[in-house]
Amino acid sequence: MQTAKPSIGFQTLRRIIKALGDYRLRTARKRYGATDGDLARHHNHWLEAVAHYERYLARFPRDIGIRIRLASTWRESGDAEAAIRVLRQAILLRPDKTRLHGFLAEVIDEAGFSDQMADTGLTGAPGWEPYARLQAPPAPSSDRAEPSALSIGSAEVQIIIDAGSASEGQLFETLESLLRSRMGNWRAIVVGTNNAGRDPRIDPRIHLHNDGASASQRAIPSMRLEAGVLLHPHCLGWLLWGLDRGADLIYCDHMVVAGEGRPNSEPVLQAAPQFLDLWTNPKPPRIALFRVSDGQSDHSPREAMISAFASRAVMHVPLVLGAAPEVEPVPPRPVPAPSFKVDNQRILIVIPTRNEGAALDVMLRSLIGRAALASRLDVVVVDNGSDEIASVRVLNEWASSGRVHVLRHDEAFNWSRLNNLACEGQDQPLIVFANNDMEMLSDGWDLEVRRLLAMDGVGVVGARLLYPNDRVQHAGIVMGALNCEPLHEGLRVGRDEHGPLDRWVRRRPATAVTGAFMAMRRSVFDQVGGFDAKNFAVSCNDVDFCLRVGAAGWTILYAPELVLRHHESLSRGHSNTEAKQKRVAEEMTRLLARWGDRARFDPTRNPQWEGRGIRLFVRVRSLTAEEVMDWAIKTESRPSSQAGTPTLA
Repeated sequence: MQTAKPSIGFQTLRRIIKALGDYRLRTARKRYGATDGDLARHHNHWLEAVAHYERYLARFPRDIGIRIRLASTWRESGDAEAAIRVLRQAILLRPDKTRLHGFLAEVIDEAGFSDQMADTGLTGAPGWEPYARLQAPPAPSSDRAEPSALSIGSAEVQIIIDAGSASEGQLFETLESLLRSRMGNWRAIVVGTNNAGRDPRIDPRIHLHNDGASASQRAIPSMRLEAGVLLHPHCLGWLLWGLDRGADLIYCDHMVVAGEGRPNSEPVLQAAPQFLDLWTNPKPPRIALFRVSDGQSDHSPREAMISAFASRAVMHVPLVLGAAPEVEPVPPRPVPAPSFKVDNQRILIVIPTRNEGAALDVMLRSLIGRAALASRLDVVVVDNGSDEIASVRVLNEWASSGRVHVLRHDEAFNWSRLNNLACEGQDQPLIVFANNDMEMLSDGWDLEVRRLLAMDGVGVVGARLLYPNDRVQHAGIVMGALNCEPLHEGLRVGRDEHGPLDRWVRRRPATAVTGAFMAMRRSVFDQVGGFDAKNFAVSCNDVDFCLRVGAAGWTILYAPELVLRHHESLSRGHSNTEAKQKRVAEEMTRLLARWGDRARFDPTRNPQWEGRGIRLFVRVRSLTAEEVMDWAIKTESRPSSQAGTPTLA
């Protein structure tokens, strides 16, 4: 009896047809120039890449994937208008492709062509909603309805108002704001004038010496204000709530008054309390309440706040609870004195690679050539199965030079494992992990690494990375930023854009930094057990590592003094296949499962900021009282000697 042949199932047939279609597409792209365009684009040969893509599209005009690559090439080369033109052509061919609308909006937004939105004809298209309002956000109102503070009983506050350089009008505006306060148990001491009004709570004095306040006054909460600063009616109530929670110093956000009582276009929204953030902050808090007033009159507000971090609990209320006259930005303080000797500490540099010998050669030459003490660098290149003749030649030349040690590991790519293996048996006190597809742009970078890692409490330092077109690729990593996932901050902004409070161009704490260039103390690497090679082989390993370092009490520092050009993902390629995308999704799921709410919360970004896509600082949103208290309590900073919740910043 003859056995019937099994029939091919519908799903199997679909997979066969798809595989045949993919094969034909790959063959056509290779034969008619698209693959050559990819190669030229990877090496930043923009015009050559454009020529290859356009030659291919002349034969296959409906290949949307290649049109997107062509638009991306124009965008990366700095020609946004050409990119917009290509994307509009693609949308005419495939108006149903939602991602084309989003991509076009993103390019227009990035290039500052917001006035073109009305001309796109796409504002009603599917998926357009997140990009519908690309103009600058409206100026927040100076009298926003901030949530009321909890009742704080009969607590008393002493307010010292410095009127020495202010006009009479500014002084009376400050006093009027005090009189509108919902918390009435305060006493004001006006310094520098004898004309302070008739309210019995206001004490006019010409001068205030260190002993100008009585012992009983020093023992009550104290605030020092410049005349012209206005307090929200709920300001004192919220600040006293923080003291009632155990804080020794508590501050809030404020608006900048641009003249005649008109607020500036955006408020000054602070990050979580962190000593190193305040150290470089160009617009430090202007409204702060101290549990005791000792020493405030001897220092500027920022100096007094900085000194408080050493021995006191510091809290931040994320609400705009006042307005202040515009002043010149405060220059950043110099790097604090090192906590240990770092003049000639040896640095181990670890660079995993696979092929891309030309890119690796550029990276090695720039690292060694721009180092101040190249003889104190120990470079280990981990070769993960290079098989291109030119790349093998580059590896051999560097190995024979004696300046680079090459380790060969022919196994499935696992970024975490390769880096961990390179550190085994090494004893250098400092380590730098770096990608092969970059170029160091900072002279004396090794001295900066030593100097920054010598700062008290700093465990990891990250760099400012630029795309080949000089737009920003990395200025720190923000948690929970896009679909509750981490996101590179400052992504694709212009090189000269500063961001709120100059956060893209100043040294400041970050929750995480990219492993594309990550420097650290060897003791910190050992303390947390290196990278997690089991759970994060390719993606999320740097974020997981930084979260573990932060949980151990160390500060992650973003340092724009270190600048590199990053040709992103040359060796591994982008996650543009189903298998790669699945792997990335799985590792992201593990990251979120391991860290829970911590993976969705970032203390370096004020919760009043509302984002849109990769833009994290688009407009200001209102918070509920519960959200305000949750942030303030979670981010409270306490000295290491004190018990309680450590700072998350």
